[in-house]
Amino acid sequence: MPAGTLAATIAVTVRDIDALWGPATPQFAYQIADRLRDMIADLPPSDPVRAYGERRLEDLDHLAQGTTKGAEPAH
Repeated sequence: MPAGTLAATIAVTVRDIDALWGPATPQFAYQIADRLRDMIADLPPSDPVRAYGERRLEDLDHLAQGTTKGAEPAH
């Protein structure tokens, strides 16, 4: 499914975001962040669910930086 298609097909809720974000671990935070970005991609900028998702993306970034591996190197 292409990025953003989920939001256009199904109404994304805060509960959906929490279900994806809640069990995140540092090792999988970036993969979960990718999925979360796809979930909220088609939501308008003013949508409160999008704003909530963007805050969770920030949390995932902080969580991912807590790994012993460290941040991904820039290419």
